[in-house]
Amino acid sequence: MPRFERLRQLVSGIGREHVYRTIYDEHYTPLIQGVEDLDFQGLEAFRKVDFQGKHVVDLGCNFGFFAFEAARRGAASVLAVDREANVLQGACLLRDAFGQNTVNFLACDIESPGNCLQGRTFDMAMLVEFMGKTFVRAGLVERTLAFYERLSDKELVLSVQKSYYVRKELGSDMETMRRFYPEAYLHGGAMHLLEYVRDFFKDRWNIQMLSDLAPGYEKPRKFMRLYR
Repeated sequence: MPRFERLRQLVSGIGREHVYRTIYDEHYTPLIQGVEDLDFQGLEAFRKVDFQGKHVVDLGCNFGFFAFEAARRGAASVLAVDREANVLQGACLLRDAFGQNTVNFLACDIESPGNCLQGRTFDMAMLVEFMGKTFVRAGLVERTLAFYERLSDKELVLSVQKSYYVRKELGSDMETMRRFYPEAYLHGGAMHLLEYVRDFFKDRWNIQMLSDLAPGYEKPRKFMRLYR
């Protein structure tokens, strides 16, 4: 059987919305097309993080791309978490193919009370390509960040899109968004997520932007590192 045939068979039975990032082999060659291709500029920003010897948790790992990348860059262990058990079966097939035995996968819904991560802490917590349009539109950003922050008191790595046009991208309106977010983050027809996230953390963490920022709207997600 070809090396990734079992993976292809598994993914063919999973809804496309659950394959939100194109799946790559260890040489970054695409294996299975996802909703979004990898942003290689973002990957270079992610690689600025020092993972050496750290115990890491990765929330919303999907098929484990960034969990594998952290392991390749020296993480002592990575616990990669997603709520889709079928997706994690595919991630385990990739792990076995890559020989990445320091990466473990766990099916866990962080929205559930008393979920499997409650009370656990790590050297580093990652929230990469996790908060997108659905989270912003539904007003889930604050509670997601609050849960995420409890997973490490040392270092956080996350990525978010700078802003979302409220009508065009979120399919919502400013009146609805005002129920969830202060007026300061709602201007120019957009919800300014990066500003919101930085302000959420700024009084408790040092913030290092890993991605370059240009004026105005930019779609590729921006990476940041928070540390104490």
